[in-house]
Amino acid sequence: MNLHLIKNFPIFDLGIPDQFRVDLWLQDFNKDVAAGTVPALSILWIMDDHTGGPPSPDAQQADNDLAVGRIIDYISHSNVWSTSAIFMEEDDAQNGVDHVDGHRSPGYIASPYVVQHGPADHTYYTQVNMTRTIEQILGLPPMNQFDLVASPMRTAFVKGDAPADNFKPWTHVPNQVALDDGVTPGADNPAGNSRVKELRAAWLKKKTEIFAGKLTKPDAEDPDAVNHFNWYMSTGFTRPYPGEKTVRPPSEFNNPAPAGEDADD
Repeated sequence: MNLHLIKNFPIFDLGIPDQFRVDLWLQDFNKDVAAGTVPALSILWIMDDHTGGPPSPDAQQADNDLAVGRIIDYISHSNVWSTSAIFMEEDDAQNGVDHVDGHRSPGYIASPYVVQHGPADHTYYTQVNMTRTIEQILGLPPMNQFDLVASPMRTAFVKGDAPADNFKPWTHVPNQVALDDGVTPGADNPAGNSRVKELRAAWLKKKTEIFAGKLTKPDAEDPDAVNHFNWYMSTGFTRPYPGEKTVRPPSEFNNPAPAGEDADD
C-alpha cells in the first residue's frame, strides 16, 4: 500500500489549507503527466469543508470550493482529460437535515462524457453506486455484495459519442471570500449592535473550546453546536437557526459528540 501513497500529503488537519494540499497533489500530477504515468485511479481528500479551523466557516468552504475548481482546471487542461472522469462526494450527510431528507449528500462528476449544462439528476444514487461506476469504468471486479448489485450511474453520462464541446477545458473561478477571513487583523471588531458583538465573541470562545485538540480528529465535536456556530457565523448572528425563533447563546450547547458515530478516520 505504501507504494501507492503520497507520503507527504497532510492527513486530516483543519489547520492546513486545502490550497496547500492541491499544490502538493499538483507536483505529483505534473510529474506523472510528463512521464506518461498518470495512475488509472487517484483518490484525493480535501477536507476543509468540515470547518473548525482558524478561518471562518465561509472561508473554509471557499477554500474547499477553490481546491475543487483548481483540480478540475488542471486535469482538464492536461492531455489526460479526454479519458478522465472526476467523481466528487461528501464523506456522509452527518445530521445536516435539509428540506428533502436528512441523508442527502451532494455528488458531482466532471468529465467529457457526462451530461453537461443539463438539469440536476434526481435519480436515487448512493455512494455505492458511485463506487460501482468507477469500477466499471476501470474494469475492476466488485469488492463485495453491495457494489455487486449496485447500478452504475448511467443517467449522468451521455448516450453515444460525447459532443466536441464537452472536451473543452474548464477554468476555475477565483474565490469570492477571502481565504484568511476570521484570522486577519480587525476581524474581531465586526459591524453590528452590542448584542451581535457579544454573541459573536461568546461563540468564538465556544469554538475554541469545542475544537481544542480536535482539529486532527474528524467529526469529534457536538454536531448540533457546530451547525449552529456555522449558521450564525455565516448570517452575522442576526438570523435564527432554521426552525428556531431566536439566536441562541453558546451556553445552551454543552453536549459531547455522539458516541459511536461513523468516524472518517
